Amino acid sequence: NYSYTELCSRWNMQCQIGGEDLLDFAVQKNESTAISYPRTDVPGGFPVITAGTLGSPVLKAGSEEVEHAKSFRLDYYLRTDSPADDKLSEKWELEALSFMETFESSAINVYYSTSESLDAELAALTPRAIRLYSITFTVLITFSVLSCMMLDNVRSKPWLGMLGVLSAGMAIAASMGLCLYCGVKFNSVVASMPFLALGIGVDDLFVMLAAWRKTHPGHSVEERMGETYADAAVSITITTVTNALALGIGAITTIRAVQVFCIYSGVAVLFAYLFQITFFGACMVYIGHREKGNRHAVTCKRVPTPDEAKDRSGCFRAMCTGNTMAGVGSDGEYHGSDHAVMVFFRKYFGPFITKWWVKIIVLLIYGAYLGCAIWGCLQVRQGIRLSKMAADDSYVADFYDKQYQHYGAYGPRVAIIITQPLNYWEENTRDQVEELLTKFEDTDFTFGKTLTESWLRDYLEFVDQYSGVIPGLSITNKSSFLSNLQDPFLKNAAFKRYSLDIAFSGDKSTIESSRFFVQTKNIVNSDREQDMMIKMREIADSMSIKTMVYHPLFLFFDQYIIILPNTLQNVGIATAAMFVVALVLVPHPVCSLWVTLSIASICTGVVGYMTFWDINLDGISMINIIMCIGFSVDFSAHITYSFVSCEEKNRNSRAVSALYSLGMPILQGALSTILGLSFLSTAPSYILRTFFKTMFIVILLGALHGLIILPVVLTILGPKRDDRRNMDRLRADSKVNTSHPVYEADQYDSREPQRCGIRPYYSPRDMEVTIPLNDTKIYYLLATLPETTL
Repeated sequence: NYSYTELCSRWNMQCQIGGEDLLDFAVQKNESTAISYPRTDVPGGFPVITAGTLGSPVLKAGSEEVEHAKSFRLDYYLRTDSPADDKLSEKWELEALSFMETFESSAINVYYSTSESLDAELAALTPRAIRLYSITFTVLITFSVLSCMMLDNVRSKPWLGMLGVLSAGMAIAASMGLCLYCGVKFNSVVASMPFLALGIGVDDLFVMLAAWRKTHPGHSVEERMGETYADAAVSITITTVTNALALGIGAITTIRAVQVFCIYSGVAVLFAYLFQITFFGACMVYIGHREKGNRHAVTCKRVPTPDEAKDRSGCFRAMCTGNTMAGVGSDGEYHGSDHAVMVFFRKYFGPFITKWWVKIIVLLIYGAYLGCAIWGCLQVRQGIRLSKMAADDSYVADFYDKQYQHYGAYGPRVAIIITQPLNYWEENTRDQVEELLTKFEDTDFTFGKTLTESWLRDYLEFVDQYSGVIPGLSITNKSSFLSNLQDPFLKNAAFKRYSLDIAFSGDKSTIESSRFFVQTKNIVNSDREQDMMIKMREIADSMSIKTMVYHPLFLFFDQYIIILPNTLQNVGIATAAMFVVALVLVPHPVCSLWVTLSIASICTGVVGYMTFWDINLDGISMINIIMCIGFSVDFSAHITYSFVSCEEKNRNSRAVSALYSLGMPILQGALSTILGLSFLSTAPSYILRTFFKTMFIVILLGALHGLIILPVVLTILGPKRDDRRNMDRLRADSKVNTSHPVYEADQYDSREPQRCGIRPYYSPRDMEVTIPLNDTKIYYLLATLPETTL
């Protein structure tokens, strides 16, 4: 058992407790004595900076005398000189915390913290986030199962929904194991990675399932899987490449927490892709064989078709029948069986947003959106308060909140360190040092000379006051200056503390370096903290004397300086990389430009609107801005590619075709990602809630751009189809493909044309657009001359 007096940090053989001298003075003082603010003198001539001890004081009118204060702070300093002392001091801190947890008083409220508390509370966030994982898995499994269900009991795939979530869970576990094995340290920010990885993994599930539904039920499982991979693997690969590329670029930042998150998340994305095309693909094979055998989606028992069960009850037909060949006509052709959401995009949503007056409204709303986003970008705030790094109910958060509340007017005492030897005994040198201190004192961020601690000023005043009293006390030359500085000045009890501010050479013949302290003021937010530190460093760099400034909190303030340049750098590199990906992905350079502009628009919206949601630009939001680029490509590139690939000449019809093909996967992907992250909104941590907020903005804006803004823009400014090029390509085919669906003239409205690069495709007549005459003749020839050379 060790008491504080056995482990305390000592000065002059006494334990050092910040605020103790003022507390003793306050207890012992009588009516004739007073405590001043922000500085007072205690008995013995010791000056005490009361601004760091008394919080929110009320002063008597017209004076600096304190009437009362709302807060009083005590700092207990422990020894850490050796590993043994450090270990014992750490144990003492833990015991002190245990005591304070049970401390109760009817007279005062006590808020407390230790040097290790913030790190400990950050580490404690991870177990609390893990509790949300089970809820998230349950919700995502439910959503996936419902998304995989159909009215047909054979073609429904509920087990596939659960296996898709399991595949994403395996990717998370593999990522964590590999990164920890490779020595990448886990931090509290990484605790939000599983929620993101689950959303991305489930997105791939929907893409694979949508591709399977397009295949002919009469084909073998092997053929259907081949067609599924041919259709979906490219899309999944693109998604993986863009997300992994964005995270890889994020990993080059100089902010360690962002680096670690991007490494963990990037590895998780790659594992999700690997398990999707291997484990999940194998699961699809088994589900495919079950479907091929006309077996029930849940029980896997063979069931009759609805036609075979005509005589059974309605409940039996609804729950115990199914037909794997649903959608296949008497001629053996598969006409498809659209999901209700796909029908919505084809019949209602697509034709609606391609109306001219709807386009005008959309563009006006987009202009307002962009204007507000730009204004929000100009109002963006940087940094994160220390109180927000711990859990909401943490004692650390309470402590730092009270610290900001009661001591915000007086900021940190910044050390001004002269790092080169100077001839302080020369008057010219002393004038230079005085000029240096004056520049620091005259800023908008500091008080004047009143609260500055300067050994040189006090030494000169000491000599001036006692030169006629103490024999030989003078500073006329080097010898007298140095000798009198060491004794009697530094031997005097009132000035002993200055011995820590002067570094003598080994033989005490020179002063190699020295330091002074200036008091900052009104450091009430992160912008003031950043500006104060920058101003201090600018002054230090401008001086002819080699000077540096320091305070332990500068470690946190430094992130404010690098966060914006790092964010801009990563966004710029990632956007350029995505433009290259878009050039490879989208077979039209103009559309690649539109994809890039869409990325820029979404990023602008994310930064602007997160300001309105009380989110600062910090390491957490920086991660999400980087992720925003990957998601932007996912939403924008596929729609643009579908638009360009479709061979219809009418822009409206091509936009509706793109929405019909990809509207549902985009909607499902957005919903699954938001669901995967939604429970972070209830997390007891600013860090986790910020991750949810920014990712919600990213997904929402990305989906709106992919489903509304970009299709409207493409109908106005998208590339036109070259009619002659189409005709030349058709003439180049010597024979008609007899496997192609044959259309009768009166079936044109109800059948699904197969002339677009992305299937299924919406018939132009349903969109009430004029069908060019040459198109009609081509369809007619295909119907009447199936074996004739065109």
